[in-house]
Amino acid sequence: ISSTIPVNRLVQRIGRAARKGQRGYAFLALGNDPISQYYKNHPDDYFEDIEKTYIDPKNPFVEEFQVLSMACDKPISKHELKEHQEVIEHHIIKENLIVFNNRIIPNLDKINSILNEYSIRGIGKSIDIFLSDTKVGDRILPIALEELHKDAIYFLAGVRYRVKEFDYPKKNYAKLERIPRDYPYYTKSLTEEWPTIETVFERRSANGIELAFCKLHIQKKVYGYVNIELGQEVTQGEKVMLDTPLEYDFVTKGIVFHAPRPLKVIESAEDEDYAEASGYHATEHVVIEGSNMITGGVSQDLGGISLGTSGLIFIYDGAIGGSGASKALYDRFEKALVRSMHIVKECPCKNEAGCPRCTFSYRCGNNNEYLHKYSALEILERINNGEKTELIDPTEGDRPLV
Repeated sequence: ISSTIPVNRLVQRIGRAARKGQRGYAFLALGNDPISQYYKNHPDDYFEDIEKTYIDPKNPFVEEFQVLSMACDKPISKHELKEHQEVIEHHIIKENLIVFNNRIIPNLDKINSILNEYSIRGIGKSIDIFLSDTKVGDRILPIALEELHKDAIYFLAGVRYRVKEFDYPKKNYAKLERIPRDYPYYTKSLTEEWPTIETVFERRSANGIELAFCKLHIQKKVYGYVNIELGQEVTQGEKVMLDTPLEYDFVTKGIVFHAPRPLKVIESAEDEDYAEASGYHATEHVVIEGSNMITGGVSQDLGGISLGTSGLIFIYDGAIGGSGASKALYDRFEKALVRSMHIVKECPCKNEAGCPRCTFSYRCGNNNEYLHKYSALEILERINNGEKTELIDPTEGDRPLV
């Protein structure tokens, strides 16, 4: 049975076979990544992990269109949807909704065009993708900046193309061109990000460290990319800088915590600041990659930032407005921390920076540089042993690593 089958369906199939008196077999194809290596060493956890479906009903960019769609489906009573009252009132002021006989009904003349242009595949603005002057798709911002910048290799329907033209932010389109089948590289963007906490929704202690669930403002910049050879295990490549960096900022939701200092590693390090900052960066990677299944099997929906030597680590929803993935991680953070520690501790590699099975991330905006495996291990051990920390404010001198 392919590992692409969801865990719950896999267990159901085995259960049905068992009830019929048949012997069931499950084959799990593992990848070269942290969570695969964890399941290799802890196979029982694969069947104990239950996929959690997550959703953020208060995502403002979804809520705005959802309320209009609900009104089209059935008039809204005044006593209904108290949790969406602010959005409803906004639409009434804009005359998108009308109050009639104590019911809220849609103004179809105004909102038909709004709803027709709305895409359930994404939120907010997108980049149109063209091949030979024919539109073949679109990609939502901000991820489009990372995948469709000039000379990026873009995958479309299983085929690789090169972006020959990219217009942003004026016309918002990308034009693709065909490349030879044996073209040996793919690309990965180089990014910088800076987080600002706008609102703290919840706070709690997780194994002694202070953890907060927040509304975040993320400033993102794509300043270059790397060419990575296909089939290479080490996900680093030759850097190429863009002539003009691509910038975008958005609001989302996420968590922030203050990691303890890796004092033992710092004491023996030639460059103390590097060992410390690289340890926080590696910790951020491992917590995200190790949270797969804990957050519903979609760690790729999370972004992360570690701020220099401050110890502040942010993990946020990649979707504009928030998707609910970081809230699922917030609720199960202790489990993610234990799993992250095992991933680093049990990886057989001897590299100071680690490898794709422990500290590397294919989404790293720093080309998987500034990573320190042993520093991250000490940080995670200190957290799981109950060392206490308190949240602090970011300072301008902190270098963000993503």
